[in-house]
Amino acid sequence: MKKFLFSCICAMLAVAAFAQDEAPTVNWPYFYPDFVEGEVALSGGKTKTAKYNVHLGFSGLHYVENGTIKEMPSKGLLSLTVGEDVFRNAGGKMMKVLAKNEKGSVVQEIRANYSAIVSNDGAYGSSLANHDKSFSHEQHNGSYNGYLVTDNYNNLLALKNDSDKLPVIKNYYLLIGIELIPANKKSVSSMYGIDKKAFSAFLKSEKIIWTETEDLFKVLEYVTANR
Repeated sequence: MKKFLFSCICAMLAVAAFAQDEAPTVNWPYFYPDFVEGEVALSGGKTKTAKYNVHLGFSGLHYVENGTIKEMPSKGLLSLTVGEDVFRNAGGKMMKVLAKNEKGSVVQEIRANYSAIVSNDGAYGSSLANHDKSFSHEQHNGSYNGYLVTDNYNNLLALKNDSDKLPVIKNYYLLIGIELIPANKKSVSSMYGIDKKAFSAFLKSEKIIWTETEDLFKVLEYVTANR
């Protein structure tokens, strides 16, 4: 329970910071307002320290090396720790751990909602229209596809606020071993070993809200105790 409460406090602080002036922008589609010192855990017991950030377009892990933004390969990548924040690699996507027990975690994916950006003359304007795109990934000029306007760290940082705020979607999951289960009644009740009738009764008695960390932790506890 202490682990859960501590994780919840950290999650609330992160959400509060995320919701204020440091929200991601079209030019800066990242979880953090800047690249921050962190450590990744790799397979084989290896670690790597650098300045990291989680890209919201692909939920991939980026880092800065010699002034250039690079992408960390997902193969062999286990987790990222930044202060009290922990991200787990789940199916190639970095997801933030909100709460955990000995058998699993409640994780959250914050993903850029590019479909909400209508067009260059739509609701979110033409923030990218006047910038050349030179990031190493393939680009399609004028489209909102999640790629960076430049892979030069200093240049991108300077452009961060020269664009509209980026709308996001929050998705919640249970991560048990390597199994990633969407946090909803249908997906969880369909898990092997879960009695649907008993699970429905549990949800009703606990009045589970599927976007509340405390409630999702209750679901995690139920699932890991009854499978």
